[in-house]
Amino acid sequence: MQRPYTTIIFDLYGTLLDIHTDEDRPELWEKLAHFYALHGAHYQADALKEAYLEQVQAQLEKQKNKGTDYPDIDILKVFKRLFSSADVKVSSQTLREVARLFRILSLEYVKPYPVAIELLEALKAHDLKILLLSNAQTAFTMDELKATGILPYLDSIYLSSEYRVCKPSPHYFNILLTEEELSPEECLFIGNDHIADIEGASGVGMDSVYLHTNCSQQDVPEITGAKWQLMNGDLGELLAILTAEGVLRGLHAD
Repeated sequence: MQRPYTTIIFDLYGTLLDIHTDEDRPELWEKLAHFYALHGAHYQADALKEAYLEQVQAQLEKQKNKGTDYPDIDILKVFKRLFSSADVKVSSQTLREVARLFRILSLEYVKPYPVAIELLEALKAHDLKILLLSNAQTAFTMDELKATGILPYLDSIYLSSEYRVCKPSPHYFNILLTEEELSPEECLFIGNDHIADIEGASGVGMDSVYLHTNCSQQDVPEITGAKWQLMNGDLGELLAILTAEGVLRGLHAD
């Protein structure tokens, strides 16, 4: 018999990458205000934070008004609006620089979970297509995929900031299925969020694995949509399951 799936789709943060950020740190906004001042846009740190949050909300409302369910935004547009509100024009390179600075200042750590790279290597060795479908910002995520060693294993990357829509929207999942010319039945989705990942995958008829990690909601209701649940978030155990189920051998287990 053929193996059950041709394609494995991953969520990123909380699934493959362990991450912790803190965007409320005063020093973040003080240093970001200094960066803006260097380019002629003068803000007090608290005023910059307030303006940032207002712009994020305004961009989300704009997408909602277009009829987008579970909208997302491109964070670069927020940083650009903060400059233009101060009558300052900057290059796209400067916008990428301020985004990178913002992320570095807010980031406490980002690193692969134990066995994450080993799991990806095993999937790749068995000629499985590996895709990423993440609620994430391109301006932050591409750097972190490179820095953590995840990028070389991914055949295609789908980030919500590029499409202005987030999981669990069926539209977001269907974008991937259409562009990759896949059917839901040949895909297995792996994620750590019981709504965005598991309900989202189930909503388009896709099998899924729920990983309960340190980035998951602490108290989750009974999860009925996942094919497998790993409440310890152990990717090593997931690797063993995929092997036993024939995903990595090309045959169903007896």
